[in-house]
Amino acid sequence: MEPLVDALLVSSLNAGAECIQVYDGATGTQLKSYRGLPVARSTLCLVGKGAHIVTAQRDKPFLQAWAIHHHEALQIRLVVPGRVDAMAVNSTGPKYCIIGIKEKLYVYKLLSGRLIGVSTRHYQPITQLIFTPCGNYFASGGEDGFVYLWSLASFIEALHKHDAPQVQPHFILGQHSDKVTGLAMPLSGMKGFLVSSSLDHTARLFDLLTGRSMYNLVTASDVTTVACNSLGSQIFLGHSDGTVNVVNLLPAPPHGDVQVSSKGVECHPKPVRCLAVTASGNRIVSGGDDGEVKVWSVINKAAGFIGNTKAHDPHLALQRVVHNGRGPITNLSLLHIHREALTATEVDSKEIIAPFSQDHSSPLDAPIIVPIRGRGKEHHQQFDLFNFSSGLSALQNTGGEGMSELSNDHQSSINQLQAANTQLFKFALKHIIDEERDF
Repeated sequence: MEPLVDALLVSSLNAGAECIQVYDGATGTQLKSYRGLPVARSTLCLVGKGAHIVTAQRDKPFLQAWAIHHHEALQIRLVVPGRVDAMAVNSTGPKYCIIGIKEKLYVYKLLSGRLIGVSTRHYQPITQLIFTPCGNYFASGGEDGFVYLWSLASFIEALHKHDAPQVQPHFILGQHSDKVTGLAMPLSGMKGFLVSSSLDHTARLFDLLTGRSMYNLVTASDVTTVACNSLGSQIFLGHSDGTVNVVNLLPAPPHGDVQVSSKGVECHPKPVRCLAVTASGNRIVSGGDDGEVKVWSVINKAAGFIGNTKAHDPHLALQRVVHNGRGPITNLSLLHIHREALTATEVDSKEIIAPFSQDHSSPLDAPIIVPIRGRGKEHHQQFDLFNFSSGLSALQNTGGEGMSELSNDHQSSINQLQAANTQLFKFALKHIIDEERDF
């Protein structure tokens, strides 16, 4: 049994109390499930390298989170301004959560729960959000057909300015003539491209360095979801008729409109809603409105017709069905993880998710509460370093049990700490007051 597995995280419309199921993509066996409330579509996110799972609750203004090894949801109050339509969390660096609620974008920092910024550019509800692999940019797509690229730094910069104007997109990538149904990008991130799919029968590829359109893939039916392999050499298009097209981008055709004339492989009897590609690119996973999640082998020479070049017919070979019978699939994510991490009793994680701040009026003035975690023993008495006598009297009231543990060396160290902290406090207080007066 391989220690590393391609874990498939699946949520469906009628999942019940076990709202997320986890399967081994290689064998189809169920590895774990997570208990919670129904999950909203396009909101299943992984924090860090799979340390936590975060989703939005369906039809409610709440998020829910799990540690990857815990069956029950974390007891954290994650309240947002409204019902979530789309959500994304960056995978590297400080973790930020981007939430789409109707036409607005909300940016939260997970470490503190602080609302970093709000922006409105779409004029219809946001349907898709995705971060670049570097975590510094993210893209949004909406029912208005627009696709925008945003810089996370612009939200952070605006946070530190009074009366800052509304954050604007880094690029206006383009506009479909119908609803945006999917966003995907390869591991090359900002040095590569973004692909968006739409119900207007097209999938468009944008150069993220220049913001210009590269290809407009035209198909015979609505494109309901899109995915690409890690190299960006193949695009997978899911359609409303249940078929999946495989489009090779190597050798690269001339930029412009590209007709995808191949019919595609019939993967589901109903629309395909989710696609995920393994890191190796030799398997894809599909989920549809028929309630099934299937694993397919990819024949790498498959391309269909692209441009004026005739290539081999696309071919996907069905390996197995790993999930069915719980209603239409709402989320599908693929995580390469150690098998034992899903069942461990304790996992040492550096990621912290704090309760979200409820002060949405002024992010600049909102207090920051950072939870501190450690493995030290619990302290029954909390000493005030600026007034140590109160701590001593508290110990004396308990019968002097703690006093016997304080040696002369410890007492001397505490006195030094008390003096140093008092000086630091007076210095900081003086300069803060002077700056307030100058301001």
